[in-house]
This record gives sequence, structure tokens and C-alpha cells, in this order.
Amino acid sequence: MSASRSERPNVLFILTDDQRFDTIGAMGNPHIHTPNLDRLVDRGFAFERHFCTTPICTPARAEILTGRTTWANRVPWFGMPINPELTLLPTAFHDGGYHTIHVGKWHNDGHPRDKSYDAVHCVFAQDNRNKYQECGHLMRFEEPDGVVVGHSTDLFTDASLKALAAAPADRPWFCYLAYHAPHDPHDTPDPFSSLYDPEQMPLLANYLPEHPFDNGDMVIRDELLEPWPRRQAEMRRYRARYYAMISHLDHQLGRLLGRLRSRGQLDQTVIVFTGDQGLAIGSHGLLGKENMYDHSLASPLILSGPGVPRGRSAAMSHHVDLFPTLCDLAGLGRPASAADGYSLRPLMNGAVDRVREELFCQFYSPEQPGQAMRHTQRCLRTERWKLTWYPQIDRYQLFDLTWDPQELVDLWVPWRARQRVALETLDRAWRPDPWAGRETRPTYRQADLEAVAADLRDRLIAQMRRHGDPLLAEREPPPV
Repeated sequence: MSASRSERPNVLFILTDDQRFDTIGAMGNPHIHTPNLDRLVDRGFAFERHFCTTPICTPARAEILTGRTTWANRVPWFGMPINPELTLLPTAFHDGGYHTIHVGKWHNDGHPRDKSYDAVHCVFAQDNRNKYQECGHLMRFEEPDGVVVGHSTDLFTDASLKALAAAPADRPWFCYLAYHAPHDPHDTPDPFSSLYDPEQMPLLANYLPEHPFDNGDMVIRDELLEPWPRRQAEMRRYRARYYAMISHLDHQLGRLLGRLRSRGQLDQTVIVFTGDQGLAIGSHGLLGKENMYDHSLASPLILSGPGVPRGRSAAMSHHVDLFPTLCDLAGLGRPASAADGYSLRPLMNGAVDRVREELFCQFYSPEQPGQAMRHTQRCLRTERWKLTWYPQIDRYQLFDLTWDPQELVDLWVPWRARQRVALETLDRAWRPDPWAGRETRPTYRQADLEAVAADLRDRLIAQMRRHGDPLLAEREPPPV
């Protein structure tokens, strides 16, 4: 039974753009300053392994808005309309009696004013009057009370504060606040622009000068922002500017959460903080998000507020799980079309230890707009293993994520797969090691690796079939 309107919490859904899962101090990053996100982690529930299906902005956002994965919502690339048969997240809350607000980046088809929002402000990119290619995050919007000009993070926060102050008092509100930060260009206002010294910024643990092979998306837009090879000084600078964007965003979140606290609304509000997908910023010799490594597939996810206990989980979660989770927390019935996700509430409450055994992820990109699909990457991830298939070159990668979370040792490199050897390279300190002090490290036999890869390949095909992957009409992953 649904809760009455007076019992329903407000919902503040905060979505960032291109934010890696490992960019919050309280989640284990000692090199970034995020005091407000740290407090949100401390008072809420944090997910350490939260993923999307397709790591690029428009498809990832479509998953959040529909509760359906890529091929079901019909958005594998930019400019593609969401399946009109699906109920959107704002529609579910609007129809459930909520006052619905959209602020910031939309980046899906149409305009949020036509997507069941009662109030719409500072919609990027549709309503930005500045040329993005020239002005970056310096944006200009014509708001009801006049023209506003400034950095996107500041403008979106200001617009949210005004919209929440104007929300009717007789019903709960749902606010979808979509920041454009920390998406490039990484132009941050003072004093945040000088917060991080590039020379003191360490390289990422899985930094490489270049990716070891062509994954099919090496010359996509994001990868052209810096030259090859990815030189160490340039990657330190890139990371410092990226972190500055996140710290600036964190400061504005502090303003927003502080205002909710002063109004007595913070404890009445379910807060969701996540990103559309991650970003490489030098990991594996890549810059962008269009790849199957965890640094690009994964985003931070923090929930707090009514019905959310304090805690953490390393269990896998997915963007499509957010729709049913929020309906659960708000006492709303989940629309039948939001069928791919699981409520995370039982996981947070300790009733189950996982909601997913595996994840299927994919990437495709047309060489030119309007061209036929060019399928470049497919991935099957379990808690321990990841098998990635590159259809353009018929190459596999196999990673043991338990021992190699940075995905540095490809167990399917031909010479390594043929050898019955221990992988001493894993003795390097990629991160604090839960197995530290043990004298043994994994020894992989050829037959064992072949069995693991064959099982993952079969599961990958099953997931492709289940999700209606159009690549199966052309071919399936070859035998390992």
C-alpha cells in the first residue's frame, strides 16, 4: 500500500557528469577534497560498485530515467529518442502526487518541460544562450526573474535553491538536479582552480601512456582532448583540473544541503548522489568513458534520508535499480515498464547480500551520424571476473577483479594464457590489499582460465540474447 502524501519524503536526485567512482575522500581517495560528500557518505549508505550499461552521457541518463537498459530504452547513442512506451522517473513521481522540478543538464530527446516536470530551470544544453564550444561552463539562461550568467555549477545550485523555496508546501517535491561538472572543459572559478598542484598530484595506479591496442573507439571525441602518448606531466595536470571541478561542485552541494538543513527539510528528504558514468583521465592510456574498464563504467552512488540506514556495500548495483529504489522509498508503485532494476532497499537493510550476480555492458558508435551501428565492445562482469570482447578485432580480455581491481593484468594475453605461472606483477601495491600479509598469490593454470573464460562467454551470449542485443543478428562471440 502506498504511503499518504504527508508521509512521503521529498526526493533530491543529484546527477553529475563524467564523475569516476573513486573521487570522494570518504570513499578512500586521500588526494581529493570533498568534505560535503564525505558527510553525505557518513550519514547515508554508499555503494562501492555502481554501474551503467553504456558508458556515455545520453544512454546512461536514459537508463536512470526509464529503469531499463540500453536496448530496451532504445538509446545506445546520442540523439536517439527514449522508447515512448516507457514511463519516465519524473512521470512516476508527478503521477504519485509530487511537485516535480528539473534543473540543469537534460541531454536526452525533447525538453524536460514536456516530461512531467512542474518547474524547469537552466536546461543545458537546450536553453543555454552561450556557445558551448566557446564559453564552456560559462552559461547564460533567461530565467523567469531575469537573465543569469555564470559557471554552470553555480547557476544550477542557485536555480535549485529558488525552485525548492517556491515549491508548494502541501505536497512533497521531487527535484532532479543534473550538474554538468566535472565534464570538460575543466574550467573552474577561483579559488578552486588553484586548489591542486599538478606537480604534487600522483599518477593513477593504472596510468598508461597508451592503450595496448585499438579498442574500436580510440579516435572518438573524448580521446582527442590530449595527445598520444599520455605524458605523465599532462596527466597530472588533467587530473588536478578534474579534481578541482569536483571540489567546486562539492562546495555548492554544501550550500544546497545547508539550506535544506536550515529549513528543517534535510531529515525529510531522500538524497541520491550519483554520476552518469565515469572517466578514464589517463587510466589505461585513455581519457574518455567509452570503454569497458570499471573507471568508466562505474559511478559513485550515495543514498541518505528517510528509510536509508547508514552503511556501505561492495555488492554490484546498476542505474536501472535507482527507479524501483526511489519508488520503494517514496511509497510509490513501480511502473510496469521499469522492469530491469531491483530495489536496493533490501540490500541496504541487510535482508540480502546482493541483488545482482553479473552485469552486461556494451558500447557501439556510428562512424558518422545516421550510419549503421558499429559494435565495438561487449563485457560480462561478475563480482570476481570480467570478460571483455572487442568484436571489431575479435579480441578478449580477462581480468581477475579480486586480485587485480585496477585491471592491469590481462589473463587472456596469449603468451600468459599458455603459461602455468604465478603472476608476480600482482604483488605491486595497486591499492590497500585485503590479502596483505598472505604469502600466497593466485596461480592460474591454463585449463582453469579456459574454463572461466568459456563460462563467461556463455553468460555473455545469454545476456546479449536476454537484452535483445542487435549484434547477435550478425554474429556471436567466438569460442575462447
